[in-house]
Amino acid sequence: MRVPVVIACAWAVFLFGCGAELSSDLSQESTGAKRAGLPASSVKGSREGIPSSAAATPAKGAPAEALQRKIVYTAEVSLIVENFEPVPGKIDELLKEFGAVVAHSSVVGSPGMPRVGDWTIRVPVDRYTAFMAAARRLGEIRTVQSDSRDVTEEYYDVDARIRNKKEEEQRLLKLLDSAAGNLKNILEIEREVSRVREEVERMEGRMRVLNDVTSLSTVKLHIEEVKNYVPEKAPTFATRSHRVFSGSLEALVKAGQTLLLGLIGLAPWAGVVVLAGAPVVGVRLLLRGRKKPNGTA
Repeated sequence: MRVPVVIACAWAVFLFGCGAELSSDLSQESTGAKRAGLPASSVKGSREGIPSSAAATPAKGAPAEALQRKIVYTAEVSLIVENFEPVPGKIDELLKEFGAVVAHSSVVGSPGMPRVGDWTIRVPVDRYTAFMAAARRLGEIRTVQSDSRDVTEEYYDVDARIRNKKEEEQRLLKLLDSAAGNLKNILEIEREVSRVREEVERMEGRMRVLNDVTSLSTVKLHIEEVKNYVPEKAPTFATRSHRVFSGSLEALVKAGQTLLLGLIGLAPWAGVVVLAGAPVVGVRLLLRGRKKPNGTA
């Protein structure tokens, strides 16, 4: 019977020691909290795993949340293709795939001459990298230039100035309501209200521009048609042979076309020559018919 009593006493001593240790820890933490200028309740909340109001509230002057970066992305891509015909259709497919829009486009060319196309495309910023990778696959790359400009500071500065100006406008409007009966004060306050509103409208216009250029990147795409294009590398014998044969065949075709066009151009003059020469030939034949066999007229 003594064994259970001993065990019970040991268990009571153990619990008393743990409680004393816990009270000591809480006392030390409470003392540290008082030294740091924090309420004792914050210690209790931390001990229970519940964030206290002091821990949840950001320090004074610190932003409530991380500022979103505002970046302006621009790029210029110059490509070369051997066949320009399918290019416009491929670009339309890219526009649908990436949710992009064309701000400007032009295609220049004439029959028998290489065609050149230029597109200014606005692409959502989150699809910019993928669009650039897809655009490079439209042809052989000649040049690729990209640029980024951070306008975060300007964006949030303009945003803060707009809020301050709107607050100033509200104060002026309240002052205008209380200035009833004093014409001079009313006119002066109205001028100030107009000035503030003009500044707000100007800054809101700048904010719209910043929102536009940071939400949509700008990609200028230049595609040029070049027949038998070979990248700038040491050509193989087969490549050079193909280029020489193709050049010779193209020159032969052009020479034949030139000769045929010359003959077609001379065709109308053949009738003129026949008509002009007919009287001369007729006179000569008449004179020859009047000659006698012995050569006398």
